[in-house]
Amino acid sequence: MPLRSFIAAACVLVAAPVFAEDDGEEFLKLMHQKVTREVAQKHIDNAANKWEGRVVCTPEDDREEARFQAVLKYLEEHPQELWRPQRYLIIQGLRAAFPCNKS
Repeated sequence: MPLRSFIAAACVLVAAPVFAEDDGEEFLKLMHQKVTREVAQKHIDNAANKWEGRVVCTPEDDREEARFQAVLKYLEEHPQELWRPQRYLIIQGLRAAFPCNKS
């Protein structure tokens, strides 16, 4: 690889934007906008699927909508927590609504 190409590739990698995870306030905005609700749902389902059956036990009926509403309710009822990362808040909302009662 010529030096010029290598330098150009290195500049692209270094200059690539690095995004921090959205906080609860930004995530709540996503949830309230019809256009971005699907994106928010994917984040919720990703987190829920990772912890399903261990930390979160969501009902079988209309699972996506139940998860979405649980997280939305948690965020709206805990505005003092909105500074936290979205993944943390998603899990807290799901745990509050759908705890696994394992004995």
